[in-house]
Parts: sequence; structure tokens; C-alpha cells
Amino acid sequence: MTRALALLLCITLAVPGCATTSRMTSTWGTPLTRDPSQAPPDRTLLTTYLKQLPVGSKVRAHLIDGSTVRGTLMKAGDDAIVVQTNARLPEPPRTVPIDQIRAVDIASPGGVGKAIGIGVAVGVGTFFGILLLLTAIYGGD
Repeated sequence: MTRALALLLCITLAVPGCATTSRMTSTWGTPLTRDPSQAPPDRTLLTTYLKQLPVGSKVRAHLIDGSTVRGTLMKAGDDAIVVQTNARLPEPPRTVPIDQIRAVDIASPGGVGKAIGIGVAVGVGTFFGILLLLTAIYGGD
């Protein structure tokens, strides 16, 4: 019985995919995107909102074609916004026309604390998993 439990625990620890992310796909494996024919938001309302955002804030702009631009807001004008994209290699600032924007939201801060919490939870879970495995192998026979 203990060997069966130990084998089950080893298989559970070895099987990947417990915390993988998944994308929505159709039956044929193509990614699902929003319908591009949906009407964009009111331009004047969006322009007013974008002008009130402080320069230097981290933003995420969802475009009509379904793509997303993430970066630091450098300038918000009447016709376009300028975003410095987040990339490993330096890129020139990207100008995104307001006509192409579906929605803009401010990226939430605190990614470091979340990453630390996830790391601690994984470590504690691994510790107890190994402890259970050792108990099953060397414990009460």
C-alpha cells in the first residue's frame, strides 16, 4: 500500500501542467479573438480619459484588431497616444492612433509581491509533497 502511495505521489509531482496558462482556442486550434467589427468606444470620451492619465503611468492598450500594446505612457494627444513598449531590447516609442484603440487601462502595480507569494507557496507545497513521499516510503511498514 505504501509503495502504491509513493508511486502515486511521484507521478503527481512529475506530471507537468499544474500551473500552466491556457489560451482560448477554437475547435481547430486557432486563437479566438474579439470580433473586429464591434464598434470602438466614443472617441471624445476616450481622448478625455487618456489626457487625464499621468505621463509615465504603465498602461495596457487593447486595440481593435485584438492585439495589446503594453508600456509606459509618454504622451496623450487628440489623435494618438505615444507608448514606450516594455521590451528587453530598446525600441522606439510606438504611436497608436486613437481610432485603433478599443480600451486603455492602467497596469496594476505589485507584480514583485505577487511573484514572491507564488514562490513561497510553491516552495511550501513542494516541501510537504516531499515530506509525504518520504513518509510513504520510509514510514510505517
